[in-house]
Amino acid sequence: GEEESLERACLDGHALFERLREAKPIPLVAAIHGACLGGGLEWALKCDARVATSSPKTKLGLPEVKLGLLPGWGGTYALPKLIGVTNALPVILQGTELRADKARKLGLVDHVCDAPSLEA
Repeated sequence: GEEESLERACLDGHALFERLREAKPIPLVAAIHGACLGGGLEWALKCDARVATSSPKTKLGLPEVKLGLLPGWGGTYALPKLIGVTNALPVILQGTELRADKARKLGLVDHVCDAPSLEA
């Protein structure tokens, strides 16, 4: 049924990332320009580093919780490990979205640059 389908989608997402890691054992860097929300943030959290642009369009978060949905690819586990429970709770429980500069201060993003530098 529907529950099994959702569970399979979550497990498939985890497995896909692990296959990528095993195929190319090199550092993975998420280049973030624009919305990095929900599953996008969860994928970025699985990377070794995250670089985001200073664009006002760039934001990071888990907005699915506003709909009563739990992040399915490990965001509730990885985010507190990276930025601490106190900083992660508003993102996880309220769907708070973070701009790149705030994400950098919290340790969610390793570097902030302008968009042309990200593309270089």
